[in-house]
Amino acid sequence: MISGPEPLSATHSLLKFSCGEPALDFWLRTHALANQEGGFTVVMVVHENRRVIAYYGVAPTAVERHLVPRAIRTGRAPDPVPCILLGQFAVDREWSGKGIGGGLFRHAMRRCIEGARLVGGRAVVVNAVSVEAANYWKRRGFVPSKDQPLMLLQSVARIASSLSEAEDG
Repeated sequence: MISGPEPLSATHSLLKFSCGEPALDFWLRTHALANQEGGFTVVMVVHENRRVIAYYGVAPTAVERHLVPRAIRTGRAPDPVPCILLGQFAVDREWSGKGIGGGLFRHAMRRCIEGARLVGGRAVVVNAVSVEAANYWKRRGFVPSKDQPLMLLQSVARIASSLSEAEDG
C-alpha cells in the first residue's frame, strides 16, 4: 500500500530509491535525514511498505532582488526577497508516470503556500539540476531568473490561485 506524504524518518528505507538523477538519489541517502533532524530542511516522503518511492525537501530561503523576475518582486520587495525553497523533488523511476509526482507536487505547493502564510515568502524557488528539469518546472508555471536560468520561481499568490482553480474545476 502506498502512503500519503509524511515526514522522513529513520524507519524509511532509502537504499533502492533511484530517480535517474544521481545527485537527488545521493542527497536523499546521505543528507536528507540529517538536514531534517538539524532543522535545515523538511523532507516529506511517499513510501510503499517503508521503501521511499518519492520525496521532496523544503526550506526557507531568500533571493537577491535583482534575480527575482519583475512580476514577482512588484511593490516594495525587500532585498533579499523572502522565499520558500523547494530544494529537492524526485520520484523513483519504477513509479514514474503513475500519478505519484503530481500528487506530491500539489502537496508540496500547498505546504509552501501555508508556510508563506505563516512566516512570509513571496515565491517558491527551485534550482533545477538540468535543462530538462528546468523545462519540467517551466511547464508548471515557474519562470527562470534572468541571470540564472536553472533557478526558477513562481509567486505564492499564483500557485495558490492555480491550485484553487484546479480544485474548483
